[in-house]
Amino acid sequence: MKKELWRRLTRYHFDQLVPSHLADHVLAAFGGADASTKAFASKLARKLGWTTVFSVRAIGEYKKFVYLGVVGDISVTPPKVIDQVWHEHLLFTRAYRDFCRDVLGREFDHHPELVPTNDQTDVFQAQYVATLHRYRIEFNAEPPADIWGTPKFSASAVSRNTPLRNTSESDRSSHSSYEDTPLFLLVGGTANDEGHAHKDGSEFGGGGGFGGGGGGRSWDGDSAPGGHSGHGGEATENDSGGSDSGSGCSSSCGGGGCGGE
Repeated sequence: MKKELWRRLTRYHFDQLVPSHLADHVLAAFGGADASTKAFASKLARKLGWTTVFSVRAIGEYKKFVYLGVVGDISVTPPKVIDQVWHEHLLFTRAYRDFCRDVLGREFDHHPELVPTNDQTDVFQAQYVATLHRYRIEFNAEPPADIWGTPKFSASAVSRNTPLRNTSESDRSSHSSYEDTPLFLLVGGTANDEGHAHKDGSEFGGGGGFGGGGGGRSWDGDSAPGGHSGHGGEATENDSGGSDSGSGCSSSCGGGGCGGE
């Protein structure tokens, strides 16, 4: 059921990413019930040159993307930022398998494009536009432009003038069954507010530094190592070998799938 899936996603705090012998260290460094999410956000910020606040927001939008891929009857494609979050999650292979089993209830596979072709890029472009449309229907909100506005493939390949609008009354009325009802109607109000108390990073102050896998940094929510203070769309380097711009990917699960590299 949509509502139950969304609740499982919002209650998922990436605890499986932390080895048991480091759990106390992470808790001491970041604090609170959401310490593992904060640690994951800190890793993204260090590695990709994002701010910590942006990393937290990107994680929240990643959960929405996964939700769309599981419940939809279309294939979905992530923007570049969410694809980068997904890549980092996938690197924790056992934890990601547990996430698919325990939270999603099914596999959510990543299918990168081996050799870019025009035909495949066209498919990913269409999936990306369809994903944006589905986001508006399910969450009754616009996808944040700083996270969703840059596709994984060339930004010029997708029109930036695609109308961005909230769900119309005709869109809503077309969903007759419970499972077809947009999520925002099932949870009451806007689904964007369901279970995302930390989405703006406001509760993440002063958690101290956490070393390992790239060095320590304070949880300041603003500055990233090396003077990079923007959210960034480009990865610097990744664990699978360098930057990954310019190609696409897909994932399959249930009735749909997703694309990005």
